[in-house]
Amino acid sequence: MYELLVLSWLMYFPLHAYLIIKISNDTIGPWEKISQGSLSALLKKLAAKGLITEADPASVPFPSARTTRSWAITSQGRERFFQLMLDTAANPGNYQKIFHIIYLHMHLLSPDDQLYLYSHYLRYGQEILRHLTTEAVDFDEKQDKGGGDPFNTAVLELMAHTREQWQLEMGWARYHYEKTLTQLKAEQSLISKGEKRPCNSNKEV
Repeated sequence: MYELLVLSWLMYFPLHAYLIIKISNDTIGPWEKISQGSLSALLKKLAAKGLITEADPASVPFPSARTTRSWAITSQGRERFFQLMLDTAANPGNYQKIFHIIYLHMHLLSPDDQLYLYSHYLRYGQEILRHLTTEAVDFDEKQDKGGGDPFNTAVLELMAHTREQWQLEMGWARYHYEKTLTQLKAEQSLISKGEKRPCNSNKEV
């Protein structure tokens, strides 16, 4: 996740190291933070892999009085960014948080790739909803119907609350899927009429 965070912000412009950590922590905060030491180690690792390179501080669009190293993404780094954006298999247990980061930079992908990611996320969420529903039914069936135990009641209420949260999440993802699908169909209609398809992928940013 942190690799995607760093590369995603460098897709737009070079940044000072302290700005990378500030923007990243603002994105994943308020409770989760990347320490300066962890970020420093990650930047060195990315540089060693040829994904980022030191940049002229003057190329950073935000003036700073701090004397800090500045970093820019390389062509290899851009390729890695798109690879991470489309990787739906890594870290399934943390995928909701990762997808929210992906969403911020979804406009850098083609409509086809956006549809792929929204479709996958909808399937991911639907599987979670099926699991939550099954677990709630199984749990309820095993309870003493005459009991009304506070713990059991709390468990069922929490399961219902979690299902509601995911239903909202799926509504949000479905809206963007349908919006992107409408856009893609409009572009395909232009192509069929012999007009040039608008470029919606900023892979050369």
